[in-house]
Amino acid sequence: MTYAETYLPSAGTALAGKVAIVTGAASGIGEAVARIFAANEAKVTLVDFDAPRLEWVADSIRSRGGEVHAVVADVTDEAAVIDFFSWTRANWGSVDIVVNSAGRDSLAPPVTEVTLEEWTKTMEPNLTAVFLSCREAFRIMETQASGGRIINMGSSSARLASGPGHSPYRASKHGLMGFSKNILLEGKDKRIGVTVINPSHVKTPMTEIIDKGLYDGDVPAYLDGWLDQKELEEGIHASCIDVDNVAEITLFVATRTPDVTIPTIAMYPTHKAHRYGMEV
Repeated sequence: MTYAETYLPSAGTALAGKVAIVTGAASGIGEAVARIFAANEAKVTLVDFDAPRLEWVADSIRSRGGEVHAVVADVTDEAAVIDFFSWTRANWGSVDIVVNSAGRDSLAPPVTEVTLEEWTKTMEPNLTAVFLSCREAFRIMETQASGGRIINMGSSSARLASGPGHSPYRASKHGLMGFSKNILLEGKDKRIGVTVINPSHVKTPMTEIIDKGLYDGDVPAYLDGWLDQKELEEGIHASCIDVDNVAEITLFVATRTPDVTIPTIAMYPTHKAHRYGMEV
């Protein structure tokens, strides 16, 4: 059982009357965000391609009084994205908050060994899917008097390169940052806020598998020069921050009024400060 599965946020009313869409909601950060949004009375459309896990999460949230709708979908499929945005608006009346948390890790080797398949498998969920979701969010939010908020999950890799290798992932997160900067300007007169949250080294299934020297299920991870001493001694997952930190800062951003702009927020384990400093 992962930490997100045992994360039970306190009930509140901060999002009462709001409607949210959260992608990547079957595990990790997306699951934790879905839980805290539902606990704060938002109606939440949960999106993921892992049908069994998604239904488990949805049932778990419902058992605590949350109102959610689970959609099994590939967020890189344009028609599927249009459909779950349309369903949400048609059935719940609005789309007030969108959290793009779906994504793929890529601990790929140096660029000379990166295949086009690896590049494409990373870019599509990490960047193309974010574009599709943000486009549909804008199409709805710009018609709403209340506008809306878009929150894109980035990474420390959204601003810098923290070691050798991993170029597809870092390129995708740099791209997400550039795209988000641009649509922030497009949304500023439409009451649409855009924020990139850059969490790094968070306890999720993605980081848990790295301790086995793998990523994306069974792909060998390139870790040369990436780990610090604490991670080498204790393991990566044990050295990560708990996912509730990300969920709670996401709730904070989601509850800001339209006159407040939060372009980006970064968080990571304190022991990584020597690497990241104020750069993310």
